[in-house]
Amino acid sequence: MAAWPTPAQALITPVTLVAGPSASIVGVGNVAMAGDGSGGVVFEMVSGGVPHIFVSQYLDQRWSPPIQVDVGQSGPASFPAIAAGDGGELLVVWTQPWASESIGGQTPTTYYQLMSSELQPGAQSFGPAEQVDPNNVGDGTGVYPALTMAPDGAAYVVYRVVTNPLTPDEPQPPGTITPMRPGDELVDVRVARYNGQFWSSMGAVNVFPGQVTMRTPSASNAPAIAIDRGGQGIVVWQEPTIDGVARIWARRLFGTTLGDVLEVSPETIDGEPVSVDADAPSVALGQNADAEVVFRLDGGAGSPLLTPYEFVNSLSGSYSATGAGSFGAAVPLAGASTVGAPSVATDAYGGFQAAFTAGGASETVSGQGNGTNGNPDTLGRAKGDPALAAFDPNGGGAVVWPGTNASGQPVVQVHQTFPGGRVQTANLSAPTTGPVSSLTLGRSGAGDALIAFLQGFGETSQVAVATVQAPAAGFTLTGPLGWVKPSHAILTWGPARATLGPVRYSVVLDGRTIAAGLRERQYQLPARGLGSGRYRVQIIATDDAAQQTPTPVARLKVDASPPEVTAEPLAQRRVRVRLLDAYSGVRGPGTVIAFGDGTVPVRNELTAVHRYRASGRYLVTIHCASMVGNRAVDHLWVRIP
Repeated sequence: MAAWPTPAQALITPVTLVAGPSASIVGVGNVAMAGDGSGGVVFEMVSGGVPHIFVSQYLDQRWSPPIQVDVGQSGPASFPAIAAGDGGELLVVWTQPWASESIGGQTPTTYYQLMSSELQPGAQSFGPAEQVDPNNVGDGTGVYPALTMAPDGAAYVVYRVVTNPLTPDEPQPPGTITPMRPGDELVDVRVARYNGQFWSSMGAVNVFPGQVTMRTPSASNAPAIAIDRGGQGIVVWQEPTIDGVARIWARRLFGTTLGDVLEVSPETIDGEPVSVDADAPSVALGQNADAEVVFRLDGGAGSPLLTPYEFVNSLSGSYSATGAGSFGAAVPLAGASTVGAPSVATDAYGGFQAAFTAGGASETVSGQGNGTNGNPDTLGRAKGDPALAAFDPNGGGAVVWPGTNASGQPVVQVHQTFPGGRVQTANLSAPTTGPVSSLTLGRSGAGDALIAFLQGFGETSQVAVATVQAPAAGFTLTGPLGWVKPSHAILTWGPARATLGPVRYSVVLDGRTIAAGLRERQYQLPARGLGSGRYRVQIIATDDAAQQTPTPVARLKVDASPPEVTAEPLAQRRVRVRLLDAYSGVRGPGTVIAFGDGTVPVRNELTAVHRYRASGRYLVTIHCASMVGNRAVDHLWVRIP
């Protein structure tokens, strides 16, 4: 009995330590993954008595030892962020002191600058540090940069600058601006673009820079940014309107041109005004510039909602010069007594997957545009925040969140879902247990992901990384179509894309593997022993983790023999000759039937009746071919009474 293969589950690798355990580890920035599977994680470590920026590069499925990024910079460095391009390219930004100034005999204020450095494909070290913004970024406490990169190395960064009264080039005399709410500050949300060589500042993108105060910058209200494969981007941020309510806004980015300001979060829900803050925006871009934004909206007093809720809103693809268009009506995803900062990922076809913690559980919702595929799926108990999603364009995806194992020890939990509904899970932990923090996820866009987190504290601090490797993407047989002769039984198939590692192909004929380890996407079946009939064929792609992705079963139709010829005597000295082929059929043109009595042969017919003038024994000769070109010359003796 033949057993047809089924897709293997994705590989979730064990944890690798890239730094630690060591008290010198300050924190983890984020991890990034390019479409080709390369990437890296950025973190802070004390070196020479001050914090500096280090990266472990992920290339050829190996993590490098720590590489210092800010070489030659005095530090202390902070707020690191990393993005990845194809070929192992990495771009890092961070903040560091720039200048110190004392006004009116007051305590000197230190101003910071936003810096960057790039690791070129094939390089072993980062290049010289460059200034991203020609102005300073205030006292450096609210920058929270987010960095994103296209495969070709183009990149955007969004960051915040508190402008009152810290920045000399943008002075704000105390008392000039009245805070919207106690503790609010004047804040610029700034964007800069990297073209692969130089940075171009795009200035403040928020609606009322220098005019309306904003919430004090924190991780929960930090802006987010995304870029598509063509280099176009979108930025989302939190900013109050003139009534003091903080809402979520967005702008498309066309090179160094800013699109229109678009409102994302709702001002009313079911006709009731929203007077509470929206925060924690997350954004992802699809292949057609479709944008998905998820965010959190508070509940309780001033809100139409009894509890906090996660929302999603969608913007269809638009490349107009102004970024014209608008978000639709935001759709609620889930609510609970407490909800965490959400995460969103998209596929190439407009689908999305959102993940978040709600009421102490990790949950996920998938959908298309502003529509969801149903209620949230609860994946497990959460011991902290956030929950992060990676979407597989073939279906399913991965969600990670801080949790605990059966013994109650802190771990990172991974939940992988497959198109057929199968699931696998894993608990990730560094060698030395301890609290988990700074959990971050980098996505390839094909279902693969890099996971990084900080575990432990003090002398047990460890930078831990792991990989979720999705099986190769689905693919199909592309030939042959229709009937073929054995010598033309050549199978061809499309590529099975695997982000991590090479793919080898196997050929299965009627449930039996007849070839394995193929690199080419073509295979000629052995003609010997390949008789006429219908065969079931399938190609299996196997990645370096032994995960298998099969094509759908296809039918191969082989015609190995020429047509059959019969001669049937009839009354009145007649004979009927027939040509038959049970497989591909008989080719009419070129058929010749000679009846052996000197008369003109019959041509291009599959059935012929001939009358002989006299009795006798005659040799009938037939030249024929099947539709696939199996030729024959048949000789049949007929006796005419």
